[in-house]
Amino acid sequence: MGRMSTLKRSLAVIAVAVVTFAAGFAVAKALDRTPSGASAQGQADRFRQVLADLESHYYKPLDAAKLGQKGINALLASLHDPYTVYFSPQQATQFKQELSGSYTGIGVGIDVKSGRLTVTKVFPGSPAASAGITTGEVISSVNGWPTAGRSARADVAHITGPAGTTVKLELQRTTQPRRVTLTLTRRPISLPLTTSRMLNDHGTKVGYVSLSTFATGAGAKVHDAVAALQKRGAQWIVFDLRDNGGGLVSEAQSVASDFLPAGKVVVTTQGAHSAKDVIKTTGATPTTLPLVVLVNGNTASASEIVTGALQDYGRGTVIGSKTFGKGVVQTVLPLSGGAELKITVASYRTPLGRDINHKGIEPNIPVAGQATGGKDLALARALHFIATGHPGT
Repeated sequence: MGRMSTLKRSLAVIAVAVVTFAAGFAVAKALDRTPSGASAQGQADRFRQVLADLESHYYKPLDAAKLGQKGINALLASLHDPYTVYFSPQQATQFKQELSGSYTGIGVGIDVKSGRLTVTKVFPGSPAASAGITTGEVISSVNGWPTAGRSARADVAHITGPAGTTVKLELQRTTQPRRVTLTLTRRPISLPLTTSRMLNDHGTKVGYVSLSTFATGAGAKVHDAVAALQKRGAQWIVFDLRDNGGGLVSEAQSVASDFLPAGKVVVTTQGAHSAKDVIKTTGATPTTLPLVVLVNGNTASASEIVTGALQDYGRGTVIGSKTFGKGVVQTVLPLSGGAELKITVASYRTPLGRDINHKGIEPNIPVAGQATGGKDLALARALHFIATGHPGT
């Protein structure tokens, strides 16, 4: 890689929102890393020369590694693309763990909202859940380091760590004016891909399936959950993608195949240096049960791929609030020393050609607000829709 030779590697293309545990992979085609011209090579040579001259001649001792890292960070920041980022070896390892559906940490999902690191999900039975952390709370510092102005990925590197070690969080809670400080012990977290249950609403059996992330095996888990509910007599399926920040694009394809016939376009991707790629449903016969899809502002990336496809084909009624709006995909490139570069390589379109980047997907039936007084408003609206056959109020 460092000598600019022709390198072709099997890579993974990702559709990822800046939400912890949010990642989306598709099986990638080989990516040609041959430089497109002399410009990049010349700029790289100049950067190396400046760095070497500073290290050799500056009047104070310098840390060349830190200078080089700041140069990389400044280069990527100039793109104004939150999805093109450098991963240190530690961050790269964490990223792979998230995609596998397990990691070592405290069991929260986070996102930067209005410049504040906000909890978007708390996994049941996790250290965070035991400590009483809830969604909507703001993490103002991690181990004494302020989170303001940093990426979610940078904070993830500080929140996660070896099992048995501790992390100190300062939280601004929605119910308290003063900040609170909690010390939590990290432990292995296995993300529960799906939860399911049967709802009996006025005599109608409604199967409820929630998918937390599109990690490996998500498609099979959704298929099994739906099949089990169908065997128990489910007449409808409510598929909950709220707070699902994304996942493997191959799993988005698999999940879409659980509800759409084989051969249907799920998503189309294309970029300046990547050819048009049309991804279609595959596999066995999907369920034909009528479908409602629940979404919110944290429904992102691979979740939006599935939601967009189901909505475009009229396969399901989408209920909730507008989705996140991430319509680009990335590829992870290996760097020396175990580091990685996650780089945006393409944009994607729904089957009907919709570009949802920075726009999101508008639900068929909007529901303002979240749960109130313990009542899940979006789920209640879904059950009302199923019972009456129209949106109602």
